[in-house]
Amino acid sequence: MGAGELELELVACPLCGATAYSARARLRDVALGVPGEFHLATCDACGLLYQNPRVRTDQLGLIYPDHYGPHARDPELSKSLRERGRSVRWILATQLGYPHVRTDDVRAVDRLRAAWRGRRLREEFPPWRGQGRLLDVGCASGRFIRQMREIGWQVAGIEFDPEAARKAREITPEIFEGDPTAASFPPGRFDVITAFHVIEHLPDALGTLRRMVHWLAPGGLIIVEVPNVTGVGGRVFGRYWSGLDFPRHLIHFSPETMRAMVERAGGRVVGARHRTKPRYLIRSLRHLLGEQPGAMAAGGRAIVDSRVGRGALKLGLELTLPLARGLRLGEAVRYTIVRA
Repeated sequence: MGAGELELELVACPLCGATAYSARARLRDVALGVPGEFHLATCDACGLLYQNPRVRTDQLGLIYPDHYGPHARDPELSKSLRERGRSVRWILATQLGYPHVRTDDVRAVDRLRAAWRGRRLREEFPPWRGQGRLLDVGCASGRFIRQMREIGWQVAGIEFDPEAARKAREITPEIFEGDPTAASFPPGRFDVITAFHVIEHLPDALGTLRRMVHWLAPGGLIIVEVPNVTGVGGRVFGRYWSGLDFPRHLIHFSPETMRAMVERAGGRVVGARHRTKPRYLIRSLRHLLGEQPGAMAAGGRAIVDSRVGRGALKLGLELTLPLARGLRLGEAVRYTIVRA
């Protein structure tokens, strides 16, 4: 182990608890430069792809530099709410079941915009459930819960990073700081529980999912999004795929292993929507080019980093990525879960 490198420990499979595993690769942190080599493994019993050995549990906070994006950003409102408020309210009231949202000022042009951008707008907002009590697990600085509060939810959050939790408390005092399995919310406390790109970071992902099912009210929904290791990015870019994000991602889910973990936690997957955004693949391409020597790779990096080159890549991907979603090869999958 080199100077400044983190200590690693062997762990049992986070899904089935088996200790036998097969080593797959040794990888560096190509995104944020945390020093050391980190180990990709497959469970011999259930096939889960995970990090083993992994960074010691008491050192996991060190793998998130101060500039780690989700923790550093301010909790501002999304562009949708700032600039398309009437169109958003039309979607909320007519398609997502929000009983309290007013639409008397919605114009014909707003309804047209809602029809044009309906799928994207629906993906930003959960359907209304019960009394409107929402918990965001891994809420970071609170951007999502601020947006949810704006449209009528009673919000709470869980966040392990102290500085991010401090920002989130500016939105609601109901922020638990620490590991989700240590939070003591009562059973049935929330109508919707969300966790976007969080479960793969957790040392006890199964325990967290069990707690989320425990906190869910009758008729409630859990919405979880995680990277999809069997998606187009993982297949094309391999060790340079941005979804690996070593050493921060401790588990790498396929739809099959995610469903298995949800079932072990006492839940049932009732929907799985594949999602792919150009920035995921552009980030993977940047990782790949950044590791290659020579003038050709340097030229490729210059193109990807230029405004024109990045714009052309984004346009091309916007036109082709719907095919990946249709083939169920999305970069990430958003799962809708109910109590089993």
